[in-house]
Amino acid sequence: MASADNPRFDAWIDAASAVVGLPIAEAHRAGVERFLALAAEMAATLETVALGDELALAPVFRLPETDGDA
Repeated sequence: MASADNPRFDAWIDAASAVVGLPIAEAHRAGVERFLALAAEMAATLETVALGDELALAPVFRLPETDGDA
């Protein structure tokens, strides 16, 4: 996907790379844009799935209580 086709990816790449301090070389920018387009397509597909009223959440692992001797 070219920069001219989706300028919002350009802005996102610039902002995100600045925040994390990871410059994106011009030679790699087209690949990053293609990845973002693919990720957007996957997200759009997932958003079409109805979750229903109740969500079955996975159990949460919790460490056992100790009496402070550790």
